[in-house]
Amino acid sequence: MKMFKKIFSNQLISGSLAMTIGTGIAGVGNYLYHLLMGRMLGPTDYGILASLISLSYLLSIPTATLNLVLVKFVSAFKGKKDFNAIRGLFKVSAQKILPFVLVFLLIFLILTPFIISFLHLNSSLPFILVLLAFFISVFLTINRAFLQGLLRFGYFSFSSILEIFLKLSVAIPLVIWGFKVNGALFGFLVGGIFGYLFTLIPLRWLFEKKNQKLKMGKKKILSFTLPVFFSTLAFTSLYTSDVVLVRHFLPGQESGFYAALALLGKIIFFATSPIVAVSFPLISERHAIGVRYRHLLWTSLGLVGGICFLAMTVYFLFPSFLIKILYGSQYLPAVPFLGIFAVFLSLYSLSFLFVNFFLSIGRVKTVILPVVAGIFQIIFICFFHQNLRQIIFISVALLALLLVSLLLYCLQAIKKN
Repeated sequence: MKMFKKIFSNQLISGSLAMTIGTGIAGVGNYLYHLLMGRMLGPTDYGILASLISLSYLLSIPTATLNLVLVKFVSAFKGKKDFNAIRGLFKVSAQKILPFVLVFLLIFLILTPFIISFLHLNSSLPFILVLLAFFISVFLTINRAFLQGLLRFGYFSFSSILEIFLKLSVAIPLVIWGFKVNGALFGFLVGGIFGYLFTLIPLRWLFEKKNQKLKMGKKKILSFTLPVFFSTLAFTSLYTSDVVLVRHFLPGQESGFYAALALLGKIIFFATSPIVAVSFPLISERHAIGVRYRHLLWTSLGLVGGICFLAMTVYFLFPSFLIKILYGSQYLPAVPFLGIFAVFLSLYSLSFLFVNFFLSIGRVKTVILPVVAGIFQIIFICFFHQNLRQIIFISVALLALLLVSLLLYCLQAIKKN
């Protein structure tokens, strides 16, 4: 009993458990959404949906950057018990971001014809729905960043559960009624709206009219924001650009097979991401107040590594069963590639953990490594895209080099200290 109390008194483990349960439920719902859409739409239409969702991930790079920046500073302010600064940061982030979001949307509205042509779409409506969902997601991301930085993992997780529940509840009947890809994407929009409204409940104290001075210079924010942006850009690109490029270069049915592989592979990343999400604010807070934090990296590495090893074992042993039971026999041509795709996402998850650790302690130069990997992935796929195997092996080789580079940098930094 004492051992269990000691284990669960560890903030990393208890926080990861809360996030894992909550985001795990949301993750199951999200995968159920994709599996149902894959079966209901078929490989060709599902390939369109998956490419648009991947494109939405690329669009959300600025918001993902904002998320990490806010978590970093909110957790640091929390460690110093400077709640007025947190209020000030909330007010500034909400006010300053809106003009940029509107300009961003205008630019992509202008680019709509090019994007429709690149993805071989028959209508602009699916992309318009993606843009609207992106607009809502910006402000949802801000609220969730404050919940994460304040270690309010329960509210964070429940907002994710509510979002996916509504996404399923709206998308499934719309697809059945014949709205196809548009119906599937409309679920994203509705889920995002209600997820945002829910996150306002635990953050209502931030709207209190008190002295809200933000004791932080713009230069300090910018010096952290730029590396985070490039890190987010790189990691988002590494698991979305391939899906978009496959949609462009290969036949529609093959893009559906690759989308199924990508989704099953991302189970590994989504299973490990709660650990990273919890460790980042904990390490940032400890680093800000000068408390030891390195043991949190090794604990996180052990947890992430264990999940990756287990997932790879299952994917290599039972690929036919997994694809047939989840997507159906029409996706069986993807079976030979599932195991190696699991290797790709395992290497990705471990690299993601290391880079987030370095960012949490202010070692921002490491973002150069994933940026280089992301650039070379796009270049190599543009030149070598004869089949799915070739494209997957490009990603595996680049992520292996990235992980080795990050590990060597980490060991060198420890040796210097």
